[in-house]
Amino acid sequence: MIDDFFQNKFQKIDSDVYVLEKEDDYTTNFGKQWRDYRDVQIDSINKYKISYEYLNDIFFNDLNILKEKEVLEIGCGAGRFTEYIIKYCKSCFSLDLSQAIYFNVAKGDNKLKLIKCNYINLKPKKKFDIVLCRGVLQHTPNPEIYLLKLFEFIDKNGTVVFDIYKKPKLFFLNFKYILWRPLIQKLVSYEDFENFLKKHISKLLKIKRILKKMFILDIISDNIIPIWDYKNKLKMSDKELEKWAILDTLDGIYAKYDFPLSFNKIIKILNKNNIKVLKSNKKRNFFLCQKF
Repeated sequence: MIDDFFQNKFQKIDSDVYVLEKEDDYTTNFGKQWRDYRDVQIDSINKYKISYEYLNDIFFNDLNILKEKEVLEIGCGAGRFTEYIIKYCKSCFSLDLSQAIYFNVAKGDNKLKLIKCNYINLKPKKKFDIVLCRGVLQHTPNPEIYLLKLFEFIDKNGTVVFDIYKKPKLFFLNFKYILWRPLIQKLVSYEDFENFLKKHISKLLKIKRILKKMFILDIISDNIIPIWDYKNKLKMSDKELEKWAILDTLDGIYAKYDFPLSFNKIIKILNKNNIKVLKSNKKRNFFLCQKF
């Protein structure tokens, strides 16, 4: 079946995973995160609907669009969305360049094919009905090139659904980009920083929340304490919030590439390349598109 969709030759190292690139390249940190924190964002394990609601939002409240469709999911990670996609679709090919592919929670489902690859190197043969790319493009070496690649996997009747993290308005004052990430990556190994977070995450979150009450702008507390905090955003216990904080802080600090784009910049790229935007969410940088 995989030969119907791609011209590439894959290795079958794992019984459920096809491999194009053995190395993780620039996604090593993501592989470590999903290996060690796979269960944190999985709704079926935690009895949440957090991932379901996010997936529903990016599909503009119409998950029925997936019904009986052949779907390509790019950047599947640990499968927080995969486990829902396979409930609707006819078949799903889920891709990830990192080792996360081996820990996908939906692994083994008969509708699912898992591929370890950098999708920029895939040579499509048969087209998909729907391509989903969520949380990926800003972490690629060139978001514009990787964005346009998505449309090679569909014909004029196909649909591409994607997001790109929104560029902060005060980007030049965001210490995540100009201070914390380059400094921590240079001075502290991933493993040492992870151990530091495990020991001190409770205290760090308490301090950050105090700072947040003291200052009007979140960017001030974010700049002083570069720890991701979802209190009052996600309904869960303090211990669960700590796990999310560790996971997303590691994600944010150790990403090799991080190129957020503004909504207007994305629209310009799409217009320039004759891509039709059917639906969009300016606040969250969600897009549902087809070719002209």
